Amino acid sequence: MPFTFITPPEILFGHDQSSRTLEVARRFGSRFFLVTGGRSFETLAVAKLFFGLPRWSVSGEPDVATVDEGVRRCREAGADVVVAVGGGSVMDAAKAVAGVAANEGSVRDYLEQVGDRKLATPPLPLIAVPTTAGSGSEATKNAVIRVPDLKVKRSIRHDLLVPRVAIVDPDLSAAAPRPVAASAGLDAFTHLLEGYVSTGAHAMTDALALPGIRKAARGLRALAEGNHTAESQEAMALASLWGGIVLANAGLGAVHGLVAPLGGRCAIPHGIGCACLLVETMKTNLVALRQRAPQSPALERYQKVARRLSFRSPEDLAEGLAALRRLLGVGSLASFGVTPDDIAPIVKASRGGSMKYNPIELTDAELEGIVRASL
Repeated sequence: MPFTFITPPEILFGHDQSSRTLEVARRFGSRFFLVTGGRSFETLAVAKLFFGLPRWSVSGEPDVATVDEGVRRCREAGADVVVAVGGGSVMDAAKAVAGVAANEGSVRDYLEQVGDRKLATPPLPLIAVPTTAGSGSEATKNAVIRVPDLKVKRSIRHDLLVPRVAIVDPDLSAAAPRPVAASAGLDAFTHLLEGYVSTGAHAMTDALALPGIRKAARGLRALAEGNHTAESQEAMALASLWGGIVLANAGLGAVHGLVAPLGGRCAIPHGIGCACLLVETMKTNLVALRQRAPQSPALERYQKVARRLSFRSPEDLAEGLAALRRLLGVGSLASFGVTPDDIAPIVKASRGGSMKYNPIELTDAELEGIVRASL
């Protein structure tokens, strides 16, 4: 089948590769705007590279006001390169800043289904250095931003928002606290699994998705058993990177269709939302496929994943993922404040974006059942 394939022009992967960040950034300019996470940034060995540079710290998932503040600071600094060092929220904020700072107006003007204005001027060059193994945002062309007044999350999207260089150093994600590593790892697993069974999957994404799923499963199991090693951390970092490439090229599915309005309405962290919804979405997809599309190639794909992970059936795999989530200590949606009253608005707002790539179209009742069972 015809396909396109988008990926960062350059990827540096491996231990201590983050020490090359400034060397790489200097290829693109001389006035750097550094975007980082909160206090955890100071604990990273790489932090000493950036002493004295203009720095903007992002706390939590970025919303419109947060990004607009970053754009203001970036313009005031006269920056010609944006460097992002942090988790998925930092990557999203930095990509949005790099895009809007080179243009005019607010990030809200450029969000899909909100402003829909297109970036007229290419974004500032972005160097992405992830410190968690999960979002894969260092390899994607969009940034997800909360719009609090509308209680939604929307993307600013452009091919040139793909970072110019992604520097993936497993040493950085090794420092993440266990709860952060768990939710991030389950996010990466979800990207790979949804991308593999997506209607947009193709040969190039398959080549990364299936081995990536095995690496993510191995890394999550090691984390759950308290046996996280340099090898498992490297596997998890690679799975996260591949997950970002897969989602950018194959699309995702109902988990991400639901998690966007869930996160917009309830402010639940993205990785946690994916972790909570994954099992019930998989179960619902399997029932719907067996009943309404028994010849769908997605059923064989689910079966192939199950076999690769030593499960007899996709249903057994779903139960195994539920057990793994419990071992990792990731709570349910209710433990993060989601209530039955939130279900209908979440389902109503879930039909755009990722949902169109789900292997089968789900009814509102099926989507409501996923969220209810995930409470």
